[in-house]
Amino acid sequence: MRLPRRTLLLSFPILTLSLFVFFGGIGSAEKETVKTQGGKKALKALLVTGGGYHDYKKQKTILTEGISKRAAVEWDVFMGDAKQTKEKLSEKGWADGYDVIVYNLCHAHETDGNFVEGLSKVHHEGKAAVVIHCSMHSYHWKIPGETKHWPAVLGVTSPRHGAKSPIEVSNLAKDHAIMKSFPGKWTTPQGELYHIDKVWPTATVLAKGTIDGGKKFHDCVWINTYGKGRVFGTTLGHHNETMSAETYLDMVSRGLLWVTGRLK
Repeated sequence: MRLPRRTLLLSFPILTLSLFVFFGGIGSAEKETVKTQGGKKALKALLVTGGGYHDYKKQKTILTEGISKRAAVEWDVFMGDAKQTKEKLSEKGWADGYDVIVYNLCHAHETDGNFVEGLSKVHHEGKAAVVIHCSMHSYHWKIPGETKHWPAVLGVTSPRHGAKSPIEVSNLAKDHAIMKSFPGKWTTPQGELYHIDKVWPTATVLAKGTIDGGKKFHDCVWINTYGKGRVFGTTLGHHNETMSAETYLDMVSRGLLWVTGRLK
């Protein structure tokens, strides 16, 4: 597979957690037999990451290793700047063969509406997605016109974020499969609470957060249905300390399993 310069491909066969890393040029990894958990073949996931303002280099490892300790998931990782990522996500069939695409990226300055519409179509046709933090500020701020395809995928529209501060998260859906193991209240080690101006009719909010003792709340965990595709989203996860927390990784892992139909 030909990878753009400065991109990265990691592969974690499940349970063995073997690691193959290739920097630039052409990379290929010999795949080991995919392990299973509970008699089911491991899910195949692609993490798309990169951009500014965040420690994506470390977070790619935090997410892939953390989730694979909790669920049978085999990973590929694409890491690139905005141009490289656009080129990758414009390739014909780029999402084929994956059960779920995980987005943890920050590409806020895209202006190509046709590209974003094509990207959104992948999920409208049924590809499951997990969207994390700055994915909510990507692919819509500078897209012209009234139609905003990417927020429709996400299930929420976020125009800004508040001050950096630990976030007190309240579980609003204790009976939902994703949130059953989530505490009634949990405070993130650090945080950057995104403001959600719109929750789309297709979305259901699972948790809300506050940084001022409850004077103002903003939705911060939800699920969405976009066409045939299921989406799990959270604005939590700016800092490595939060993303590394057991509570966070448990929640995102269960979200991934839910969008792929592995969690009822």
